Amino acid sequence: MEQMHQRNERLIENKIWKYLLPGIMMSLALQLGNIVDTIFVGNFLGTEAMSAITLVLPMETLIQVTGYCLGMGGSIAAGILLGKRNKEGASQIFSLTLLITVVVGLIIAVAAPFFAMPIADALAKGGNLSIPAGHYLFVGMLSAPVIGVGLLMSSFLGVENHPELASAYLIISNVINLILDYILLKFTNIGIAGAALSTVAGFLLGMVIFIFYIRSPKRMISLVRIQSFAPLKEAVISGAPIFVFMVMTIIKSFGLNEIIIRFIGEGGMAVYTVCDNVLMIVEMVTAGIIGVIPNIAGILYGEKDYFGIRALCKRVLVLSAAATVCIFVLVMALAKSITVMFGVDNPALSSMMVTALRIFILCLPPYVWNKFLVGYYESIEESKQASIITFFQNGIYVLPAAAFGIILEVKMGGSGMNGLALSFVCSEILTVLTAYIYRKIKYKGTDFYLLPEETGTCFDFTVKADMEETALVPIEVKKFCLDHGISASRANMVAVAAEEMIVNCIKYGGRLSHWIDVSLVIEKQKLLLRFRDNGVPFNPTEYEFDSGKFDIHGIELVKTISSDISYMRTMDLNNTVLEFDMEQEEEK
Repeated sequence: MEQMHQRNERLIENKIWKYLLPGIMMSLALQLGNIVDTIFVGNFLGTEAMSAITLVLPMETLIQVTGYCLGMGGSIAAGILLGKRNKEGASQIFSLTLLITVVVGLIIAVAAPFFAMPIADALAKGGNLSIPAGHYLFVGMLSAPVIGVGLLMSSFLGVENHPELASAYLIISNVINLILDYILLKFTNIGIAGAALSTVAGFLLGMVIFIFYIRSPKRMISLVRIQSFAPLKEAVISGAPIFVFMVMTIIKSFGLNEIIIRFIGEGGMAVYTVCDNVLMIVEMVTAGIIGVIPNIAGILYGEKDYFGIRALCKRVLVLSAAATVCIFVLVMALAKSITVMFGVDNPALSSMMVTALRIFILCLPPYVWNKFLVGYYESIEESKQASIITFFQNGIYVLPAAAFGIILEVKMGGSGMNGLALSFVCSEILTVLTAYIYRKIKYKGTDFYLLPEETGTCFDFTVKADMEETALVPIEVKKFCLDHGISASRANMVAVAAEEMIVNCIKYGGRLSHWIDVSLVIEKQKLLLRFRDNGVPFNPTEYEFDSGKFDIHGIELVKTISSDISYMRTMDLNNTVLEFDMEQEEEK
């Protein structure tokens, strides 16, 4: 029975593939709105209008910060609570984050008529970009409640076993955005505001997808009456790296805009716009792959399944590396075509942009590694480590490097654009080194996983969903218990419970059930027996013997001999934990 003695990665790997495509599509759709706006504006309204979008990008990020941070942080915190089987706590976090996102969004919308144009004028320093930037920002501020709720819901849909709905929402939103972009920019005179209107219309109309989530029988989280604001702390802690990222992104964008406008001019803004949008294209794929981690790792961490976390990370790293190589080759080969796609028709500017773009893309490997570490550390409650990476990546290194690179190249007789591109490469490499040094100093003798030691004594194995396999399960479980000092009577109870649960998983799991993960953990005076399978949803805690439709006598027996039983449908898998209180059994 080789399969039983060693835990395999089959169930986790299946979940990776379930979340992977929706994750990529979700990331693609999330980035596509800005890219589509930039491409259409560049082609229909010119390079100057395209640069105006990049100029107000820091404010657009600020508008999205509440929904994005609370969505990511809240969903990670909720996932950990679901892994611990605390549905009420997860629902409290969801309700709180949704309420705050709506309130903050309404405040920003009310402020739009008073602050949009002055902010744009200050960013453009009263130049030609002031008016188009103001029009774009005004609509963006008005749409804050819609954008915020859309981003928050997308994050919670992923951790709620519905990654396909999250990606469908963002895909529909961006298809609508694309269609309206073309119509409003080509056939109306509303100018750059049409691009912003298209985005908000897409986010709003796409919300019809949420109806499917509300009616889903697989929902574990619901809108509940808020008891207190205390649970918000977990969402804030988990979302801290995202908040640091967005704050530093805003600072970085403001700083780069100032440096570029001062030392290179509007041509430099065009180069930065194209490079930044290429990075968004990169994130469509790589962030989609890495985005699988928050949806799965938080739940696994809550369940203390450290084997599963390592298996998840290894697969994600392999896929990310493959995607990175492909994107790197494509950008190097198609740099000229990319500049044409963004509407750059000035031959001299296009030539400089191609060279800068090829230098810029060298930052891709360290950039992807840094993004992976941030996404991973967020999911295992190592927010400080994730925040440090984000802080150095987006603030400490990039602005001094950009200023130094541009000034040095300009003094050497160049345009400064290649120095700008090279600064991104240097800042990403320095961030990798900083994170490595910090980990080595603070967590001596550990690898980058930073996982705690296994608690208690653990027997972790995988069983093939085959009746022949079940015969050895009670034998091996009983042997493990006896080998670790558990009395024969208790060992027999645990073995019987294991056999009954395995048999029921196989008989009633359905044709999709192929593998069952089993974990037996001895912790102090408790013995925990966990089962995970990909069969049809079945909650044994709610089962009552009906003598007709089902004949699951074993569940009644398991309820009798165990001191507690809990169930949660997480990652679209059945997760059942049996608890045996050894002290109570001794009294019996």
